[in-house]
Amino acid sequence: MKSIPRRSFLKFLAFSTVSPSLLPAIANADDCKVQHPIMPPDSRYPGQCPVCGMSRPMWARTWITFSPVMGVSQACSFHCLADWALKSGQDPQRVMLTLYHQPEKSIPSEKAFIVMGSAAAGTMSPVSKIVFAARHEADAFAKTCGGTVVDYSRALLTAKVSVAQENQMINKRRIEEGKIVEPKQEDSCVVCKMVPAHYSYGKCQIQTKDGKTLHFCSTQCLFAFLGRQTAYIDAPITPLLVWVVDRTSGMWISGLTAFYVIGSSRVFGPMGHEAFPFALLENAKAFAVENGGKAVVYGDVTIDKIVPQWKYNTD
Repeated sequence: MKSIPRRSFLKFLAFSTVSPSLLPAIANADDCKVQHPIMPPDSRYPGQCPVCGMSRPMWARTWITFSPVMGVSQACSFHCLADWALKSGQDPQRVMLTLYHQPEKSIPSEKAFIVMGSAAAGTMSPVSKIVFAARHEADAFAKTCGGTVVDYSRALLTAKVSVAQENQMINKRRIEEGKIVEPKQEDSCVVCKMVPAHYSYGKCQIQTKDGKTLHFCSTQCLFAFLGRQTAYIDAPITPLLVWVVDRTSGMWISGLTAFYVIGSSRVFGPMGHEAFPFALLENAKAFAVENGGKAVVYGDVTIDKIVPQWKYNTD
């Protein structure tokens, strides 16, 4: 993965730490108020961000699509686009940006004008990035609502710089709002009945569309459950969000876009063989080199790849 040059980092750091209270004065606040997220959600815009789990029907104004990068081809925001670029070590190609005021339309990133740091609401970041197709429209919006007009590459670089700091704040908010539920002593693993709270790096969970949280002590149990739900619960559920813990940082990360090391014979988890999760592909590869195994994406993980000749309990 290419590192961000120090000079570029210092140049753009200011954009990533702007407080809404420091934004330029607004000539007419009503001109900057557009409903975002869209409520009620608009079903004309199907999709879900694989990086953070947010749904396109609500966040269509900032949606981004691109050529598939390791199975991921859409994101809800510049934040999640930058997050995936850093995680995968690849900058997305053929990027299409949605026009903020016309969510039914998108344009190639190289033709976009982006107002960064205005008073308009963004997605996943306190520094909004509002996309326009014409320079004069972007200039007029910035004059009224504040912010700076930049191109796509500058907006993406700024988002990359702010990702780590924003992810910490986002995770804290997710826990406060119950989108991530820290397991308690009384919570047991759906598969093995062990206590997930005892395993700070093994714990993982599924959140369902109807608001339920299923806890697991390890990725072995998580993927065993995903492989055959009816072996553990009577009525199968539809996972909405999957959360695992990054082995490097100890932070909760999306299980759908984590990288997993499977096949290690030197390191073991709560249940023995595991799919060890990492936020960054380069960290997963380094772990595999040191401890054996190989780095794969979520879609390539199955319980029989974690534990060869796995057999479900049929009792």
